[in-house]
Amino acid sequence: MTKTILGAGVLALAVASSSFAFGHAAGGDRGCGHDMLVGGGRILHTLDLSDDQKQKVQDILTAHRPKLRQLVANEKAADQTLADKLFGTGAVTQQDLDALLQRASQARNELTRERLAAALEVRDVLTSAQIQKAAAIRTGMKQLHAEMRQLLGDQGTD
Repeated sequence: MTKTILGAGVLALAVASSSFAFGHAAGGDRGCGHDMLVGGGRILHTLDLSDDQKQKVQDILTAHRPKLRQLVANEKAADQTLADKLFGTGAVTQQDLDALLQRASQARNELTRERLAAALEVRDVLTSAQIQKAAAIRTGMKQLHAEMRQLLGDQGTD
């Protein structure tokens, strides 16, 4: 029981790490497929999903994809507006940046919330053994990342 709770906690923490936990998709579909999930779907593929589970996961991703695409576009637009203001030639005040930062933060939070909703739905499809396996993989990945930092220094691990 404790291992199940611990495994679920590790999985939840990994998911809550926003875009870093979801991997980085190429192109404009960032976060719209398996990349919305922990490890960019790589962990999910190691869990030996049944055909029924695979179909349910696909249905979940398909259902969330349109909203995620819109939220990714919103986040990108908010970030671009902030960068344009900061690096523009006109006068910039802290108040200007604060308002734009608030909009960018809100867009990021909405995207993270939707990713979490999808991840929780996917998590509900998994068995407790699959959740434990995902937690173990995540722990191993964190250990490898720490070893990389030790060997390469902080600049070599991102």
